Amino acid sequence: MSGPGLGQLGLGQLGLWLHLRNRRGQTPGLPPLPPGNGPVLILHVAADALAAAPQILHRLTRARPLLRLVRLGAEEAGGDDPADDPVLVAQLLDQAKPGAVLLLGATLPAALIAAATARRIPVLLAEFRMSARDLAWGLQGGMRRQLLTQLASVMVTDADSLAQARRISLPAARMAMTGPVSEIREPLHCSETERVSMAQQMNGRHAWFAASLPAPEEAVVLDAHQAALRRSHRALLILAPRDPARIDGLARDIEAGGLSVARRSEDEDFGDEIQVLLTDGPTEMGLWYRLAPVSFMGGTLCGDEAAMRHPFEPAALGSAIVHGPEAGAFRTEWQQLDGAQAARQVRGPEDLCQAIADLTQPVPIATLASNAWTVSTGGADVAIRIAERVLAAIDAPRPAGPARESLPA
Repeated sequence: MSGPGLGQLGLGQLGLWLHLRNRRGQTPGLPPLPPGNGPVLILHVAADALAAAPQILHRLTRARPLLRLVRLGAEEAGGDDPADDPVLVAQLLDQAKPGAVLLLGATLPAALIAAATARRIPVLLAEFRMSARDLAWGLQGGMRRQLLTQLASVMVTDADSLAQARRISLPAARMAMTGPVSEIREPLHCSETERVSMAQQMNGRHAWFAASLPAPEEAVVLDAHQAALRRSHRALLILAPRDPARIDGLARDIEAGGLSVARRSEDEDFGDEIQVLLTDGPTEMGLWYRLAPVSFMGGTLCGDEAAMRHPFEPAALGSAIVHGPEAGAFRTEWQQLDGAQAARQVRGPEDLCQAIADLTQPVPIATLASNAWTVSTGGADVAIRIAERVLAAIDAPRPAGPARESLPA
């Protein structure tokens, strides 16, 4: 091991030096610099932040139409990440002279951070969730902590990440908890004429919706409806089976269990004597979310990922949400909803029966639905906060004086 001053480097600096030395000249070509006279922002997007990037970019370009973006990341390059090549990023920063560097997600591109820091270019990190590797001992953990200390701003998604950042003594003035940039989803559509007609047929009855229900969860949901009927004898279950081929057989099973059923596919009326409305399957979902004050999200008890639907569907339409412990592809969304007391998680059949019985009352329904709507629409606010910090960094005067000394080559 050689190089000036290595004896004085800490473990994190040593790990960073070794990392950069091993990655020189490994990636081809500089990304193009967009034409124009506006300020330049270098944007690095990790795989875990791909969904958040469009909203943040929209807010940045809306606020600053002349902003020129140079986007880096393994996804952009189709393989090797240009931001990990010290030679390339040095050339890029010297040519582009960006006002700031914005990192999105868990990846900390060492070469880009080191080169920007050496040139006094502010580096901001957003959509960041602290993980065990950020606290681990050894060269890798030490290197990540060293990189984090060099950032001008660290915007984390949750309170746990903020607490962990404090454990590694990141400067409090540079940290902020913004929350995650949630995907903004357009509310599912429905026929307003149909909604009004069906609401009149329901005649003020309490209704709840089992959305995209797989076969293993059918009996559990029907048991929960029996519990709801004991609290509210006019309660109506709207059941959308995951598999439409199950409709006729399921109708027979429901009747055999002592409940009266009407089938949407047969255009059967559902007066007060009907206890279960069986839909055509996963169609007209926007209609059912609007009609039912409570929605149970199918697949979340048995772990059937094919049945799981996006949690923000009911949230955007004012339906209180009940779900099981299985998250599938929507782990982040469920964490947001549960953390904001915007959904009720159940562990199994008995919990579901209790939850559905409890949610025959208007106050807990309204609380869950209101909180869920706030979460499902909050991604825009988070994107705005991130964009404001980035633009403030671009506009801030650059510190005078020569560039800082970089790590030894």
